[in-house]
Amino acid sequence: MLKTSGVKWFAMVIAVCLLLAACSRGESGSGTDSQPDQNDQSGPVTLTYWVGLSPSQARSLQSFNDLLLYQELEKRTGVHIEFQHPAVGSEQEQFNLMIASGNLPDMIEYNFTSYPGGPEKAIHDNVIIELNDVIDKYAPNLKKFLDENPELKKQVVTDSGKMYVFPGIGIGNRGVNSGLMIRKDWLDDLGLAKPVTIDDWTNVLREFKNKKSASAPLTLTLSTLLGSHTFNSAYDVGVDFYLDNGTVKYGPMEPGFKNYLAQLNAWYEEGLLDPDFATQDAAAFDAKIINGNSGAFYAFIGGGMGKYLPALAKKNPKYEVVAAQYPVLNAGQKPRFITFPFEYRGNGSVGITTANKNVEATAKWLDYFFTKEGHELKSWGIEGVTFNWEGDFPRYTDLIMKNPEGLSIGDAMSKYTRVNAPAVGYVGPDEYIEQYYDYPQQKEASAIFSEYQSNAAETRMPLVSHTPEEANDLATIMAEVNTFKEEMILKFIMGSEPIDNFDAFVAQLKRMGIERAIKIKAAAVERYKER
Repeated sequence: MLKTSGVKWFAMVIAVCLLLAACSRGESGSGTDSQPDQNDQSGPVTLTYWVGLSPSQARSLQSFNDLLLYQELEKRTGVHIEFQHPAVGSEQEQFNLMIASGNLPDMIEYNFTSYPGGPEKAIHDNVIIELNDVIDKYAPNLKKFLDENPELKKQVVTDSGKMYVFPGIGIGNRGVNSGLMIRKDWLDDLGLAKPVTIDDWTNVLREFKNKKSASAPLTLTLSTLLGSHTFNSAYDVGVDFYLDNGTVKYGPMEPGFKNYLAQLNAWYEEGLLDPDFATQDAAAFDAKIINGNSGAFYAFIGGGMGKYLPALAKKNPKYEVVAAQYPVLNAGQKPRFITFPFEYRGNGSVGITTANKNVEATAKWLDYFFTKEGHELKSWGIEGVTFNWEGDFPRYTDLIMKNPEGLSIGDAMSKYTRVNAPAVGYVGPDEYIEQYYDYPQQKEASAIFSEYQSNAAETRMPLVSHTPEEANDLATIMAEVNTFKEEMILKFIMGSEPIDNFDAFVAQLKRMGIERAIKIKAAAVERYKER
């Protein structure tokens, strides 16, 4: 690992290289103005495509050239793709070096919302081209979808209305993939129902401690508390910036957050919240669940529940973990704060670079994923090989569900399709979710967690962007605020700081500039509305 000074030196080198590369490409302020000829070349078309492989994909593939999806797509379109893959784990470093070198492929699959300065800067740097005219001319299927979904289109364009990628778009009604989980076998033994309200949770956790000898009835990690919606949903307050009837607020300074922290403190003092929550790593977290020291926790449906169910079944055939709905304060309320991803998946989206000499063919090839046939190929594969139709339902074959090579369902999907990770086109169809999860408890969890996913639209911050000045101010403010916030949240929960000092905590946030940060976010939201 590089030391701090080494990191700073590396960052300076990258910055200089980016500047030189931009100049060498003829910085013009608009990729569209200087883009190459968009007419198809005669003869077969070959395009280069830079894209990272996920660990799951890397376990079953050396290159996407080996992927059945792209082999079939070449037969259908006549376009050959030469894939370029950075080493797994070094994607960001390799992306930076590629951009700095100016040696660009025809397409780059990358989350350009995280590009320094944002997508408009990537266009300004002549890395990728603006796509408005390209999509109008050569991508009728994507254009039709965006025209029919103007609110979703706002997620995909910049504040000035520029399209910059062919996006991955989330669809379906099962978009929430994580939440609170609880030992159903313990609930059954104790004659308890799944908790709904905070009072229910308090009672259940006490019973787990007293009658199941759970040393950590509820276990969480600090990163979960700071970054995901858990019990804060009951107090109708976010853990970061959020919207309240269209007004931007910062959760940790709201009265509801004080009540939320007070409840966590009460659980901590009573021994209901894991005393190690602030320091435990993933291995310690897993061990407490698998060893029966915890009866409730927050996890992903796939990598969490899918791991714990089989591990515990070996020890106790009665063991069962089920999903618990996002909590509320009073029975009859519906949660509004839910960890729900945006429909636009920044990851998996593809930009066309300024090096591309065949923009028309590239756009048409990418647009195929927004057709019915392209979506089916990307999601299900080839009929008779990886799936068969059962009425209107695309049922995966044993090549996916009971892979003869012993691949898990997820790894088999990765070997033949691009359905189980963000990619250009439509992401997360319900038919995939129904088959991806092995256990009925997982399928049920997907339905429970996603029941109120539409409520998240009322509270989550939209995909805003900031001007360079705003971004600089925000980074400076939030670096200090986040450090202080984390420190104080721990103190409030653990009781080393009395909750009566919450007002002093808020006053210090204001001195650190949180109100300026809220104004920055509010201005960005207003620009977003005008997109």
